Amino acid sequence: MKIDAERRAAVDRALLSCVFDALPRPLQDAHLVRPVLIGGVAPDGDGFALTRPLDFLGPAPQALMPKLGIKTWRDAGGLGIIYAGVAMIAVLNPLLRAPTAPQRLMARSWARTGTALKLYLSPYLDFSDISEARFLAHAGTCRRISACLRGQSALRFDALAPRLGQMAQQWAASLPAGAWILDLALRPDDRIGLVEVNPALSPPDLAALDSVP
Repeated sequence: MKIDAERRAAVDRALLSCVFDALPRPLQDAHLVRPVLIGGVAPDGDGFALTRPLDFLGPAPQALMPKLGIKTWRDAGGLGIIYAGVAMIAVLNPLLRAPTAPQRLMARSWARTGTALKLYLSPYLDFSDISEARFLAHAGTCRRISACLRGQSALRFDALAPRLGQMAQQWAASLPAGAWILDLALRPDDRIGLVEVNPALSPPDLAALDSVP
């Protein structure tokens, strides 16, 4: 049906617009941690493979967290952290051979649109003292929908809640029309950063993402 194709195309566009290097500059600058290495991947069997594996032969210069497109390996029960000094490719190859179900689903948008899927390596950050707040931005409004309070930053969360809302509203203004989830982080020293942006997908959106072609 035509409406299904239109919805699927809209979902594809939304997902592709959330990878780090596709975000508006204000949102890139707001990120809590920014990628230090980016590499292309291509389908390989049931998973993926690096298109330039030689770029990742060396040891990790610091602890790094990989993300495939907009999805980490969190759903596999861990983050797939590459610790400092460990050969990056030794960790990345097994991870890419076993993508999670959400990663496989997300990757359909890249395949359908003929867009090169990328792997992003960002410095690993311990969140044990960093609180998070998620905001739903839609039709000019931005409201907090959840919060996860951790460690020392939890003591400052209530006092900084209005500022978190203001920052979410400001960053959401850079996004195109649509429904978005913004994940903000509050550090113990009161600094606020952006963790990630994702489309707010409805059940029909997810069904369209999972459909063919």
